[in-house]
Amino acid sequence: MEYISTYLADRMCRNDIIKEDDVKFYAYSIQLMLERVIGFILIGIFALVFKSFFEIAVFTITFSVIRTSSDGIHCKTSIGCFIASVLTALSTIPVSNWLINYPLVCMASVVLSAVIIFYIGTIRDPNMDLSDIEFIHLKKRSRIGISILAPIITGLMLVFPDNHLVYYAALGVIYNALSLIAVKILMREVSNNEKEA
Repeated sequence: MEYISTYLADRMCRNDIIKEDDVKFYAYSIQLMLERVIGFILIGIFALVFKSFFEIAVFTITFSVIRTSSDGIHCKTSIGCFIASVLTALSTIPVSNWLINYPLVCMASVVLSAVIIFYIGTIRDPNMDLSDIEFIHLKKRSRIGISILAPIITGLMLVFPDNHLVYYAALGVIYNALSLIAVKILMREVSNNEKEA
């Protein structure tokens, strides 16, 4: 993946699309984009194989909407992230099948997860160089998003307690909260002082 992204960035530079100083930045950005696209394609293939395409799509959308603001745990390597993403998406199949039998447990988990996401808001990822203003903006966006999404999912669970799609959406919230908790437990967050050093 790195070879392809570097090759594409070099070609962009040779064709005067980007400056030579920006080649590394574009190579990294292209690599992230390619990994994400391939990851989504692989998740989609597995979802089709397990006949859960729409369900996993609902989970992935819900999870991604929250994750873009709140962030969460990151693997140390691209392949680790790739494997973790696929396994996380696939784990929703048995977990949602279990949760549908315990709607009150699921609803309580969504509410608790929403409180955790609202409280933490977002984290300072060591891979992202966020200014204090950007960090506050992300935290605010995360809190607004979960304040809208959690009541909708909880309400849908009350109205459609037997609908599998609602439980996949619920898992998007629950898994995000677990990811934030993992960052805090593993102390993978960068403090302001560490960022400035």
